[in-house]
Amino acid sequence: MARGRRAPSRRPFGLREQKLAYPDREGYHRHWFNDEPGRIARAQDAGYAQVMDDSGKPVCMTVGVARGGGPLIAYLMEVPVEWYREDMAAQEAGHQELMAQIREGRVPGGPTGADRNAQYVPRDMGISIREERR
Repeated sequence: MARGRRAPSRRPFGLREQKLAYPDREGYHRHWFNDEPGRIARAQDAGYAQVMDDSGKPVCMTVGVARGGGPLIAYLMEVPVEWYREDMAAQEAGHQELMAQIREGRVPGGPTGADRNAQYVPRDMGISIREERR
């Protein structure tokens, strides 16, 4: 290319940009999954499907170093937004249940029987927690 002329879609090098940015797809939630043992299969079991590029290959990117020393690859996957919202609601319900147990002094997996009295909060006192919503 002649000096002084610019390519029409030139992106200057060194600009701040998100390395994993990828266009959204209406009606779907997209998430990058690292290719660690069982992780992609688990995502597929949850309803996620791999996002394909224009040539029909899965969208992926090297994101680090794997445990064995080779490249760690992440794959872009998507799930219908309704399913994603259901999953997030179920996750929030689980968090709220855990918080209720903590407030009541019932710590999951904590001591039982005589050891129960060795906990910081006696059974009938409970714990006061002030939560801040984001």
